[in-house]
Amino acid sequence: MRSFRTLEQAKKDLLVIQQYIDLLESYEPITLTQQVVHTYALLGSIQKTAEAMSKCGNKITPEEVTTYITSSAAPEDILHKLIKSLYRKRTRKNR
Repeated sequence: MRSFRTLEQAKKDLLVIQQYIDLLESYEPITLTQQVVHTYALLGSIQKTAEAMSKCGNKITPEEVTTYITSSAAPEDILHKLIKSLYRKRTRKNR
């Protein structure tokens, strides 16, 4: 654990994590962008995502994976919005 959590905070964290898991498990990617975002959400690595997409027959570079993740999300694509936000937060100090 990163910091001390009260019981109520831990319950809220658990609820948020469960919602994230449910979103990932129920997500059905249709477009290439959605496939890239979903794969990145599962693997958590730009390089691993590019390798996995290449194995599926889509030759994609790590730079293209970054472009797909940071692209504008469709209004109804909750996972893409969330992943884009988390990615930008993760890379904030590099920008």
